[in-house]
Amino acid sequence: MRTEEKEKWRSESVYKLLMIVLPYLHSLYEFISVSRVSPALRKAVRDQTMLWTKVVVEPPLSPRLTDVILWEFTSKSAGKLNTLILRKCRRVTNIGLRRVVDANPMIKKLIVTGCTELVPEGIIACVETLTKNNHKLETLHINGAIDLSALSTYLPQEGAIDLEVCPKCDQVRIIPPCSRETCKREGRKAQECRGCWYCVPRCMECAVCLGPDTEVEEAACGGDVVCLACCQALPKCRFCNKPYCTSHSSLRQGNTTTDAAMFACQACDYRTGASASDPIVLD
Repeated sequence: MRTEEKEKWRSESVYKLLMIVLPYLHSLYEFISVSRVSPALRKAVRDQTMLWTKVVVEPPLSPRLTDVILWEFTSKSAGKLNTLILRKCRRVTNIGLRRVVDANPMIKKLIVTGCTELVPEGIIACVETLTKNNHKLETLHINGAIDLSALSTYLPQEGAIDLEVCPKCDQVRIIPPCSRETCKREGRKAQECRGCWYCVPRCMECAVCLGPDTEVEEAACGGDVVCLACCQALPKCRFCNKPYCTSHSSLRQGNTTTDAAMFACQACDYRTGASASDPIVLD
């Protein structure tokens, strides 16, 4: 096989591999990890515009994301970005976010939870841009106090924004939808369990309301609880057997293997000083 044919075959193989892996990639961290497999795969990830229509940045990359880096990655979508999820990106400012929004006016899902440098005025300006020319911003999660009346007029349906006035404490907070079937049948407004995380005990993983008869388990993230079904499904610390909910999975210690269960919670890691990959020796 000639050199040109080999290069063509390699390029086609990389593209086919990428199309298989693509549905399973979730965050920028995973994109970067895949791009390190080979130069050909790195080129494919870099040059495929369709891969960058959804950009998700979360721990452990969040603290390193700046306005400049955010622009560098989002610009790969060539203006076709439709989902932007930034979690705990404390170095991203209103200027950086607005630059991305102006270049990608077709964004339908904007999540900027824990981005402490963003101010309400800047978020409102971004929402105004994303709702021009009859474009609908379907989801907005900001997880912070803001003028709800200024935003609700731009959003197409109830529940599109993650903040509401809690009917139990009258504070502007996140009111998660309950996943219990009996609560769903009552309708969101009629649910007795409708309330923020502070007013209604909930499973940290699935947000189901926790009644006095609900079996719960303490999570390893400290102070949080999960329902029995989620506890059975979540990976657990190999020392204390307590689960980490998905939102706190970045706190797992020593998880350097491909086995998601091979980790230690922060408390056990500090107490034992052992590596999560070390064998457990019974006395």
